[in-house]
Amino acid sequence: MGFIIYGNEDSPVVPMMLYMPAKIGAFGREMLRRNIGMVVVGFPATPIIESGARFCISAAHSKELLDQALSAISEVGDLLQLKYSRRRTWLTGRRPFDNAVFKDIDD
Repeated sequence: MGFIIYGNEDSPVVPMMLYMPAKIGAFGREMLRRNIGMVVVGFPATPIIESGARFCISAAHSKELLDQALSAISEVGDLLQLKYSRRRTWLTGRRPFDNAVFKDIDD
């Protein structure tokens, strides 16, 4: 999708890096406008350039709700120009923090 995601596969919290302190408020407002609940985190809770958003996934979320949320996240990321990752496709079923999992895409 173009975002940099950190976290643990066993945790319901999905941290997404935004990196632009000036845009975290706009990201939060745009997501709320699309009825997606999440938390934006910036300075002083994080280093100044490591601002991000955190989403919590629950067993109560259906696949349709998750697809709707992913669509809204992508739309807002495009709107605010927040997509930085060049790693967009999965090659294997390995964990996301394994560098061999991703294939670089030349733009």
